Amino acid sequence: MAYLVESVDRRYIPRVRVELFLNQYIDDRPFRALATNLSETGILIQKLLEPALPLSRVVGLEFELPGTGEVVWASAEPRFDTLDSDFQHSGLTFKAMAAKHEQLLTEFVRERVALGRSGRFGGRWRDSLARHATPRFWARS
Repeated sequence: MAYLVESVDRRYIPRVRVELFLNQYIDDRPFRALATNLSETGILIQKLLEPALPLSRVVGLEFELPGTGEVVWASAEPRFDTLDSDFQHSGLTFKAMAAKHEQLLTEFVRERVALGRSGRFGGRWRDSLARHATPRFWARS
């Protein structure tokens, strides 16, 4: 019997840059982390390397969405981990959260994406970046 596995293509899910501290709970132990990137389906965090960090298939997250005053509780599943000399970077996929928090997260990401397209990151800056990113520009260098 074959099972159909639903996968999400990360390239089509809008992500926004954030800088917010959160608590990650692993085996009911809190670990402080910094979120650097957020989408409707997941979050990228970094934390200091800790020698006794347990492995877990599901972790708890507690964070406040900027500007909302709401503390979001969610469970998440680690998708990848990378290490450098000081930090562990973890990509987490949300597995469960309250419907209210899910709606807040969706609205937050969509508003930030819209600001990035038409607000302070739009217009001439975006056009200039696109012009300098073309192969023709690099060929002249």
